[in-house]
Amino acid sequence: MKYRLSIFQWLSFVLMLMLLIIVGAFWLIYRLNVKDIQNELRKNKMYEVEFMTSQLSTQFEQVLTNTITLSQDQSVRGYPYILKFGDQYSKYEMKLTIIDKLALNTASTSWKNTVILYYEDEKETVSSDSSFSFSTFSPPEQARNRWVLHMDKEGKGYYSNIMRSHISSLLIEVRISLDNLVKMMDQYVSGMPLLYDASERAFIQPGAAFPQELLQSISPGINGNRGTLSATENRAEYLINYMKSDMLDLYFIDAYPKRQYIEPINRNNRLFLYAVLVVLVGIMFYTLLLRKQVQKPVIMLRKAIDRFDRGDFSSRAVDLQVNEFKVLGNSFNRMAENTQTLIEQVLLGEIEVKEAKLKQYQAQINPHFLYNCLNFIQSKASIEDYHAVTAMTLHLASYCRYIHKIEQLDSTLQDELDFVEHYLHMVHLRKREITFEFGVTAEAGRYRLPRMILQPLVENCIKHGIEPGLRPGIISVAAEEDDSYLLITVKDNGIGMTEERLGAVRRHIEDNIISNEQLGTGLRNVNQRLRLYFGKDSGLSVDSVLSEGTCYRIRIEKEGEAHSANSAGR
Repeated sequence: MKYRLSIFQWLSFVLMLMLLIIVGAFWLIYRLNVKDIQNELRKNKMYEVEFMTSQLSTQFEQVLTNTITLSQDQSVRGYPYILKFGDQYSKYEMKLTIIDKLALNTASTSWKNTVILYYEDEKETVSSDSSFSFSTFSPPEQARNRWVLHMDKEGKGYYSNIMRSHISSLLIEVRISLDNLVKMMDQYVSGMPLLYDASERAFIQPGAAFPQELLQSISPGINGNRGTLSATENRAEYLINYMKSDMLDLYFIDAYPKRQYIEPINRNNRLFLYAVLVVLVGIMFYTLLLRKQVQKPVIMLRKAIDRFDRGDFSSRAVDLQVNEFKVLGNSFNRMAENTQTLIEQVLLGEIEVKEAKLKQYQAQINPHFLYNCLNFIQSKASIEDYHAVTAMTLHLASYCRYIHKIEQLDSTLQDELDFVEHYLHMVHLRKREITFEFGVTAEAGRYRLPRMILQPLVENCIKHGIEPGLRPGIISVAAEEDDSYLLITVKDNGIGMTEERLGAVRRHIEDNIISNEQLGTGLRNVNQRLRLYFGKDSGLSVDSVLSEGTCYRIRIEKEGEAHSANSAGR
């Protein structure tokens, strides 16, 4: 049977689907917002990086320009002449003049710098820094006309640029302290600034804000004039923008933690998720309430209808608390009660007709069976087997005497067993391969039940179980009594039944209306008479295994004894 969702299941499914759509749409919008914010932030950050890089290049250019201008000064150019031809006072005075001009040149820029003049021919050094002016002549060995980084392990140092003046013997060195760059980066408050010298593969940073692992991860990705990359360190993601200075191989880098712009969005997301959870709890509560108020009553009402449809006419819809379903349940209960009463009246009428027919059948003997018995007596008398003639005659007389007690509608189990025993003796006299055995206690034998209730079962065992087979047959009748029921068993070792036929027989004996004429009415009448006498919990059941035999079980509930007294007219 194809499974179909109930209204409650459809409603729950739609609610959950709508919730999933809302969450999915919100997640998509969240991702789009993050992407847009990230793109916009990347543009803004690149503008800031470009501005800072421009300032950096401007400062280096200004320092270098001032130094070149200073190299054209008359004092700087005339100092070698004074060293050769001037007296000691003139030499000292000129040196102080140059030192003053160098100091003035240093003060003309916002960056602190040091200018050192090396007169190679005269082996003389002049600088704004007295430690150079009065020290031993020792020009540094480095590339000319380019900025070179000199930095120690503690991050301290300077940028140096050495150029040759038009005076061939004069070398001019400009040193810019890294403190200038660090101060410039300290003014940058938007992100986390950093300088990277690509030629020396060294980072210049204010303090120790950047972990070394992060620095090592971003250095291979820095190339070209500008760019953007992402890096992760300790599960923290960074958006990194960089740009190269025009004056030297130095990159200004801005690292911005993504969480700083994602955190407000995440906060709003958390608030939204909390709202979704509240809605989800509300939906769950509403669903449970709907299940209690709608689904459970519908299931209870449906089960009651299914039981009624399967033949349990005592089925009722109870414990319906909701007013609307309570009205439906009461309507169904009234309908079921009226239907049960009508069916019982019909069954009672049918049973009365059957009882009348039973009385008529009791007044008669099956002509074919009587003919077989008389033929047996005649054949045995012709060979003077008087013992067999006497036995058949006595059993036949007892059999006829029991049948013709029309005024009695019930009898004891022992009387029924005696009647069946006479019948089986007559069958055994004619067919020696059919035997029987009984196992009934004296207490069970005193139990009363409808007359002629066992004979149809025994006859069924002979006719449909043993006679179609080729082997000797045995019929056993047993009864056992419990506190709540009496169980009577009639079984044979005949040919048995297939699963299909057994199922058909079981359905046939349970049907209120005859649906298969080929299966006869014997077993069905036994079952209905038992239920009429003892109630719906009593009745007949059949079990069978192909080639092994068939077993008929009569179960009589003792609680139905009062009901049986009314039905039997006692």
